[in-house]
Amino acid sequence: MTPIVSVENIIREYIEHRERSRFYGRKKMDAEKEYNKLLAKFNGEENHYNLDQANTIYKAYQDMIINGEQSTIAQAKFVEAEEKLVEVGKILFEATINAEIEVDSMRGEPVRIAVRVDYRNGNVIVS
Repeated sequence: MTPIVSVENIIREYIEHRERSRFYGRKKMDAEKEYNKLLAKFNGEENHYNLDQANTIYKAYQDMIINGEQSTIAQAKFVEAEEKLVEVGKILFEATINAEIEVDSMRGEPVRIAVRVDYRNGNVIVS
């Protein structure tokens, strides 16, 4: 038996995973920019770094890798949540859903938001 999942939970997961995907995507891009900036800043003609510079570059690189992995995971979960939401649209014959949903913000605090879910030609639009 599979657990019963409500439409509210499916919408919540979609919104939360969409926000995580955007958040980690931005963090990844910011970390890449920082890494490249540090390479350009510290890079001399002979490619010599002192220990502090090497540590700073290494940390920026690790941040870039970690945020890239988090971004990939968040994007995969978002795609999965979107597929579930599209399935709901098929079940409801592409109707529109208006709701107030409580979601966890990226700060970890629950936030209540008004949501409109439109289904059009097999696609889902959440606003």
